[in-house]
Amino acid sequence: MSLLSLLFIFGPVVGFVPQYLDIKKTGNSEGFSNKVCLILLLSNILRCFFWLGKQFDITLLYQSIVMIVAQLLMLHLCVSIKSKELLTNQKGRRLNSSIRLSSLFEQKFWEWDNFFPYVFSVLAYSFFFFILSYMFLYVPSYFDLLGTLSLTIESLLGVPQLIQNFKKKSTKGLSLFLISSWFVGDLFKTLYFVYTSAPLQFVFCGSFQLLIDIAITAQLFTYKN
Repeated sequence: MSLLSLLFIFGPVVGFVPQYLDIKKTGNSEGFSNKVCLILLLSNILRCFFWLGKQFDITLLYQSIVMIVAQLLMLHLCVSIKSKELLTNQKGRRLNSSIRLSSLFEQKFWEWDNFFPYVFSVLAYSFFFFILSYMFLYVPSYFDLLGTLSLTIESLLGVPQLIQNFKKKSTKGLSLFLISSWFVGDLFKTLYFVYTSAPLQFVFCGSFQLLIDIAITAQLFTYKN
């Protein structure tokens, strides 16, 4: 595997490292929207199934697997920070599975206070598309649709962060390095998609993400005070 391929696989994840360390150090995850994790999980899981039908550059498959693992780790940290006070109040009590499952329905989607519902949702989502992909394994149009859906979701990556920044009129706690890495990564991968003649969906996705990255960068300077 070439150095370029390794950079492409691990490059997008590197940008999350400073954000992860900052959240862990400060014990505050409010500046980072965990819906970013949601979008990356949904899109990269779909990309894995998309690969089964299209067999495009395997580097993109490896990148998706690494990103899925990274976002689960990121999400776990954010949820742990959010639920720290709750867990302290419940010290000495053990949450049974029925309580954990109930939280899946009692709280707002993707705003749960423990990690189990997130894992449950990701596994259910993956299982659903596993069954669907098995059923339509020899239907090319299904995988074309799957690829379009995957890239459409991924193109929305920065939107939750953009909306959260706008509502709070603040970017406090958001890593400048993370946003910079998004921009550099999206620029690099868009050019990479063109260079490797990747499906057209990938090129459109990268271009749209670049526009969102620019908008978030503008927010960082607008709300810096």
